[in-house]
Amino acid sequence: MITAAAAMFSGLPAAHAQNVWPETAIDSHALASVVLAAALLIVCWAFFSTRRVLRRERSMRQRIGELEAQLNDAEAALTAEPHVLVVWRDRDGGPERIVGTMRGAANVPEEPAQLLAFESWLDPESADALQASLADMRQNGTAFNIGLRTLANDLIEADGRVAGGLATLRLRPLAGERKKISELAYDARRLGKQVERLSGMLDAAPLPVWLRDSERKLIWANRAYIKAVEAPDVGAVVSGGIELIWSERLEPPAAPSTPGLLGRGHVVIAGAKRALDVHELSLADGIAGFAVDVTELEEAEKELDRHTRAHASTLDKLDTAIAIFGPDQRLRFHNSAYAELWSLDPDWLATGPAEGEILDRLRAERRLPEQANYRDWRARHLQAYTTLDTRESWWYLPDGRSLHVVCEQHPFGGVTYLYENATKEIQLESRYNELIEVQRETLDNLREGLALFGTDGRLRLYNPAFAKLWNFDTAKLEAQPHVEEIVASARRLHDDDAMWDELKYGVTGLDTNRKPLSGKLKRSDGMVLEYASVPLGDGNTLLTYVDVTDSARIEGALRERAEALEAADRLKTGFMSNVSYELRTPLTNILGFSESLALGIAGALEAKQQDYVRHIQTSSQDLLAIIDAILDLTTIDAGAMELALDTVDVARLMEETAQSLSEWIGRRDLTLTIEVAEDAAQFRGDPKRIRQIIHNLLTNAIGFSTEGGSVRMGARRDGSDILVWVADTGKGIDPEFQKRAFDRFQSSPVLGGHRGPGLGLAIVKSFVELHEGKVSLLSQVNKGTTVVCRFPAEGPRSKPPASYPSRSGPMAAA
Repeated sequence: MITAAAAMFSGLPAAHAQNVWPETAIDSHALASVVLAAALLIVCWAFFSTRRVLRRERSMRQRIGELEAQLNDAEAALTAEPHVLVVWRDRDGGPERIVGTMRGAANVPEEPAQLLAFESWLDPESADALQASLADMRQNGTAFNIGLRTLANDLIEADGRVAGGLATLRLRPLAGERKKISELAYDARRLGKQVERLSGMLDAAPLPVWLRDSERKLIWANRAYIKAVEAPDVGAVVSGGIELIWSERLEPPAAPSTPGLLGRGHVVIAGAKRALDVHELSLADGIAGFAVDVTELEEAEKELDRHTRAHASTLDKLDTAIAIFGPDQRLRFHNSAYAELWSLDPDWLATGPAEGEILDRLRAERRLPEQANYRDWRARHLQAYTTLDTRESWWYLPDGRSLHVVCEQHPFGGVTYLYENATKEIQLESRYNELIEVQRETLDNLREGLALFGTDGRLRLYNPAFAKLWNFDTAKLEAQPHVEEIVASARRLHDDDAMWDELKYGVTGLDTNRKPLSGKLKRSDGMVLEYASVPLGDGNTLLTYVDVTDSARIEGALRERAEALEAADRLKTGFMSNVSYELRTPLTNILGFSESLALGIAGALEAKQQDYVRHIQTSSQDLLAIIDAILDLTTIDAGAMELALDTVDVARLMEETAQSLSEWIGRRDLTLTIEVAEDAAQFRGDPKRIRQIIHNLLTNAIGFSTEGGSVRMGARRDGSDILVWVADTGKGIDPEFQKRAFDRFQSSPVLGGHRGPGLGLAIVKSFVELHEGKVSLLSQVNKGTTVVCRFPAEGPRSKPPASYPSRSGPMAAA
């Protein structure tokens, strides 16, 4: 075995070693030396191999560190400015890496999924352009650089490149000249697409469209034009100057119509004759034209013309006179019966005269019904052109004929008249007699006295009531006396020359603008009559008399009663005012002496005496407040109260009022909250009266609140009004008492609660109404009461600023 090992280390096979060193000749010490040498060689080889490996590993680590530093530097450079870099390795795969951010520079998503959903943050046109450019770059390697517009209206740059098998997209914001250039490029691309779309629309339009230069040479035509002229393409049309229709062959429009319309022409398109309306509009550097196919319209117009002629032939054979006037009030059509009815020259009617001219000619020849005021009648008659209702009337001509006239609107504008000759003497007389009988029965049964005077001033018609009211002899009235005789007989009961002269002028006057008269007269026998004179359209005059004696007596009695009540009210107001002023002087003395006693001027007081003095002062102040309230109310009743308008600081008044009542609020252990909205902090009014209003409302709220309760007051705006309110959580007001809560001297006693003279809310209501405001009350038993005062923010319109005499003393409280 040792021999084999030695042979192995020496590089010789074992068998050969046996041959070299026979077993008998091998020395054990020599063999050990060989083994030791071999081991030493192995150790040396392993040592140097290990050193070489360690040196190589150290070099690799150093290289890795350098590469990492370079990578960090590259990433730092990439993130030095706001941008987003997207890298793709595969053509169809997703992005391999997304680097950077544009936070603060542009509204670009940071999440990869949202970033790649371009339609969610780019406008539709930019999103489509970016998608198309990316697809072209990843498939064909085509680089691009375009401007994009975000939905937030930010303009960014998109740069696409392909390098080393990688496709990159870089998004970054723009500024300065680059931004301006990108904006111009973006606008140019957008306008180019719009032009492309418009060109496509015009090219696909079903009607021929063409463009000419400033020299009227064709420069472009759409497919419909090319198809109409049977040309192979637009180049052939332009180069050959192929016209759809020459302008010399156009029929100019009969009347001014659509702007740009050159006229109507006829051409053969696809083997069929077509009618075209040709339009041309001037542009900045040329002319745009189009042609509209109106073949069906032209056929319809021809068909309508044939129907019109057929209808005219039919109407011409009718016995009923027919005339059709257009919207311009000129005669458009008439049949033969119309010309015969009015004996008018057909040649003159063929010129289309206006209806007013026809009426004037007929009146001059006395062929129209007689009118007291022809001008008014003519104007009313011509109003048929401005109404949609069908009008029917009867015309009684001077020659005895009676016409039934029907006027209705024509479907194409204007009016159509039908004149039916309804002259039947027996029927007309029967109708006339029947009408007279009905009128007679109606007038005879009226309680009002009626008298109708003709244009000659004579009595034409009267009823029994007229004769009875004036004690006229009916036989005399049947003789149709003149108005002078009627007035002379009536003067014995009422001798008022001015009134009778006015009535006579109203009956006999020739003025076309006579006006109605009316009035009331009291006769010498005590009867009171109301009279009226009404000028009628036919020149006649109608007089009416109504007996109102009983009504006048009742009216007089009511007026006397009202005057008596007003006098009593003035007496009451004066009495209360005088008494209140007389009470103020001794009451002021009482207050002065009680204050002197309380200050110890007359000597020191014992505790019980001081308590009595305080009660005297409190009662005197309450009585003074009541007197002031009565004086304010009497001043308001007398109409002498005037407001000193100024800017009212609502919050300050509420805080000062709350401060003045803080001791009472503390004794009752109440919580007071003030809530004034910013837009209701001020309004225009009388600060002193507003303070009284707030003081009275807060006094009521404190007095009717239970101990430990809460009171809230504040102000808010409602449109152009300011609402000032005070609310408590007390015992509330009974629903029956709420109806008279604002009446004077009305107090709602509550067991163990506050009770006043009942003037607080009355003063509140009076002061609010002086400001042209309103006050309302909401209350529920055991839940509380809220009083809301509504003031106009700009102050009362009808109350000018003025000063008023002030009176000392506390404000009136409930």
